[in-house]
Amino acid sequence: MNIVRPRVAGLLLIAVLLPFWSSLLVRTYAWEVILRDTGIINSFLLGARIIDEPIPLIRTTLGVMLGMSQILLPFMVLPIYTVMRRIDPEYTRAAANLGASPFAAFRRVFLPLSLPGVIAGSLLVFVLALGFYITPALLGSPKDTMISQFIASAVQQRLDWGIGSTMAVILMGLTFVVLFVASRFIRLRDAFGSLEEG
Repeated sequence: MNIVRPRVAGLLLIAVLLPFWSSLLVRTYAWEVILRDTGIINSFLLGARIIDEPIPLIRTTLGVMLGMSQILLPFMVLPIYTVMRRIDPEYTRAAANLGASPFAAFRRVFLPLSLPGVIAGSLLVFVLALGFYITPALLGSPKDTMISQFIASAVQQRLDWGIGSTMAVILMGLTFVVLFVASRFIRLRDAFGSLEEG
């Protein structure tokens, strides 16, 4: 069952891939312009008289989450998209012919078949987010410091190679643990192999 026509699906895919055509640093600075007190959001809300003073959006956890979500979104969407493209539409049609409602066909047929893409996307986003440095540094406050910033600070500013290397090993170990646990539920080769086939 096709939800949108192939042409619309192609345009939506281009919209998801569009951020890849610009630098991570440029996108982060764009978010800084959007979220600051004189940025687009606060200017619109102040102009519409919805608020009386600017909302603090930058140097907050919300700002970091918005920036990271926009940057990491393609890494979540692409594995899900490629797995969904491989699902035979006849499965949901068969469920509908057997009396299942569209929601029941989605929940009991389509969703379980698309879970490898969801897990693969989640793993990609998790591993990439562990090493995020630029976006939290520019959009966040000291309380939003991520482990990669701690490692860089330990090595560059305090010249404490012991602490820096220890945190790096912990970070790598945590990544391997997550991948090991995920491999208990799905075959990672199948999940990430879908990216190559898509």
